[in-house]
Amino acid sequence: MKIECKVCNRKTLEEFINFGDMPAANAFLKNEDLDKSEYTYKMAVGFCHSCYMTQLINLVPYDKYIIPDETGKTNYAFFSSTSKFMEKHFAKFAEEVESRFLEGNKKVVEIGSNDGIMLKSFEDRKNVLGIEPSYNVAQIARKQSIETIADFFSQDLARKIAKEKKARAVISTNVFLNIIDIHDFVKGVQELLDEKGVFITEDPYLLDILEKNSYDQIYDEHIWYFSLSSLSKLFPIYDMEIFDAKKQEVHGGSMRVYIARKNNYEKSERLKNYLEKEKQKEINTIKPYLEFVKRIEANKEKFVSLIINFKKQGKKIVSYGAASKGTIVQNYCNLGPEIIDYVSDSTLYKQGLYTPGKHIPIVSPEVFHNDNADYAILFAWNHVEEIMEKEQEFLKRGGRFIVHLPEPRILEYSE
Repeated sequence: MKIECKVCNRKTLEEFINFGDMPAANAFLKNEDLDKSEYTYKMAVGFCHSCYMTQLINLVPYDKYIIPDETGKTNYAFFSSTSKFMEKHFAKFAEEVESRFLEGNKKVVEIGSNDGIMLKSFEDRKNVLGIEPSYNVAQIARKQSIETIADFFSQDLARKIAKEKKARAVISTNVFLNIIDIHDFVKGVQELLDEKGVFITEDPYLLDILEKNSYDQIYDEHIWYFSLSSLSKLFPIYDMEIFDAKKQEVHGGSMRVYIARKNNYEKSERLKNYLEKEKQKEINTIKPYLEFVKRIEANKEKFVSLIINFKKQGKKIVSYGAASKGTIVQNYCNLGPEIIDYVSDSTLYKQGLYTPGKHIPIVSPEVFHNDNADYAILFAWNHVEEIMEKEQEFLKRGGRFIVHLPEPRILEYSE
């Protein structure tokens, strides 16, 4: 049975995988919440045969993971600046935007600006504006003199901002894929841009997800899984088009996409090459998605077997990084505190909480450093190089990291 697509509104959406009941990936629990009923939803993904958009079938309301505190202000558990690698990445991104697009108008708006990790890299902070729905995260940006609106982006909000001054660049990184009402979002971007304005979005790239078997990129916040082919169907609805694209290594493989009003910028050869590769990979058919499902089912079996065998040998197994990806792997592979003793995470906000669904305790890195764990499952596998460099003491004393993608394996280490 075909389902209605949330982009083109045609009944051409075909489900290709269903993970069953899954908690919201960032809905970490306090100790007093462990015995209470926990929110779950059916995590299923479909491919649209008409507009090629891959998407979650059942959507999770924002308030299930961007959680109000006792005063009603929204809070979120992820702070981008905890990663030095990402700081460098965003600094280079800002430099490119400044040198390539800001002539004549230096106004930059970032949607989902988090703690200001990118906007602080622009030379003129008076001309940057962040939009961040999580009050606790927005406050950190404001302390760095980055004007930040603590609200969800919408067409209405865009109109209010544009009345003061339109933007030459609107940026979103790892945000566009989270937007429930994608049409309202694009309309808002269109309102906000000046005539030569560019919208630059950087999100996990569908081709990388398929090729790397990264099923852990699928979770409640990630509603859309973009290919350039699907985005090339979306933006022309609003008289806009993609004119360039650039692969990035962040988040396990992302695509930076450059969009503007039609005929404002010449389309790059790089974009044409990417589109041709998508065509060769048959990204606009159901075939690669069904093959992906077979691979991740085999991946799960290998990974669980590896972990259980170590546990039977009496090895102490912990995990590293209370990432959204970890929530998916723990629940999909049925790995709870009877297998994984704890999750080490440097985010103060998460320490003392428990992971969604499996309720594994989250501890500070100090606990991990003073422990004698044999293996640490690296759920934040997209930061593997940074983490391996950071945790030399663990490796030198014989500890080893395990990753589950693209194939389950123990990471090699040599001094």
